[in-house]
Amino acid sequence: MTFKAFIAALAVSFGIPWLLIIVVPFGKMRNLEAVHFEMANDGKDEVYVPRRSGRITTGSALYGANGCYVCHSQLIRAGYAGSELGRPDWAGFRVKDENGVSINTSRETTPYDYVGEPFAHIGIMRIGPDLTNVAGRIQGYLEDPLTKAESPENWLYLHLYNSALKTRTLNDISGCPRQTHLFEERVKYGQGSPEAVPGLNRDEMEVLPTAEAKALVSYLLSLRKDDAVPYSINYSREKKKAE
Repeated sequence: MTFKAFIAALAVSFGIPWLLIIVVPFGKMRNLEAVHFEMANDGKDEVYVPRRSGRITTGSALYGANGCYVCHSQLIRAGYAGSELGRPDWAGFRVKDENGVSINTSRETTPYDYVGEPFAHIGIMRIGPDLTNVAGRIQGYLEDPLTKAESPENWLYLHLYNSALKTRTLNDISGCPRQTHLFEERVKYGQGSPEAVPGLNRDEMEVLPTAEAKALVSYLLSLRKDDAVPYSINYSREKKKAE
């Protein structure tokens, strides 16, 4: 084999996977076309708009900058690749729609779950739990009498500052590193600041979330799977039919 042929073969061997795995998906994610509900399959005819609110773009960037994606994924795998769909509250909920009809929102991840983000944080590994539906799960944690948090925001602030502070049970120990750089500690004056984090104040000191902490928490609270997606992009539909 000549050197030129070797270089050509090398370029093809690495070029085609790079094109299919990186370039093509990137192009599709950058230009997502609107998806419509279909009357025949969905019972309504309108454009699907993903339910997301909060400081998504800024919070997503902070999520990446703080390395959260290293230990947490945001990807509900296809049924044949794992058991995510069967894990309680990981992939969605059983809820009632605007007409009072009970629906199951559990589904695989779609590209539309990352709308508004500059980068899709699918994650590297799962040292910690998947965060695809973390906002919904936190609401359930608050119902546990052992939880020390007062609200979803408070739960996340406590978790970021020191995950042991909001531990639900003695066996629910988190290995999440402390992110104290996202908070500001200062002397408490009078009644203190209304933005001080409940559960972190001590003696004459109070702890306040920085703008970065607020954006990150706002982003995490946007990670919720409580809406039904159109039949055409619900890749879990065959599994649901069998239930």
